Amino acid sequence: MIFWSVFSGVLILDQLTKWYVRSHFTFGQSRPILGDLLKITYWENPGAAFGLFPGATSFFVITSILSVIMSIIFYPKAEEYGWPVGVALGLISGGAMGNLLDRLRQGTVTDFISFRYFSPIFNLADSAIVVGAFVIGLVLLLSSKRQG
Repeated sequence: MIFWSVFSGVLILDQLTKWYVRSHFTFGQSRPILGDLLKITYWENPGAAFGLFPGATSFFVITSILSVIMSIIFYPKAEEYGWPVGVALGLISGGAMGNLLDRLRQGTVTDFISFRYFSPIFNLADSAIVVGAFVIGLVLLLSSKRQG
């Protein structure tokens, strides 16, 4: 159940924040949140996370679909690792689905989170995918140390 809760929460928050940015900002417009440190900057990304591989939309659509399917298949088998894996898979799948919906609807992904010392602009879905992958890596690393 935790997988579906996190998946749904990430997907809903991601889509709501992107809708808000598209509705209340013009392309390229930026507003400070924490001075110059954190800004909301409306940007459309034709590539992967952080602007990598622009124009490979078909590849990213297929990759996103496979990511969600694999998470759904893997989740029941991963329950032995505990709730962190359910949360992580929900983060990854919810993020992948959020970006997939953007690509299917408009051919680009709406990005809006901008940090002063980190040049790529990203979104909640990108953040969820990165955090989820980090958690899975950490769980696997810690479980292999316990077994070895």
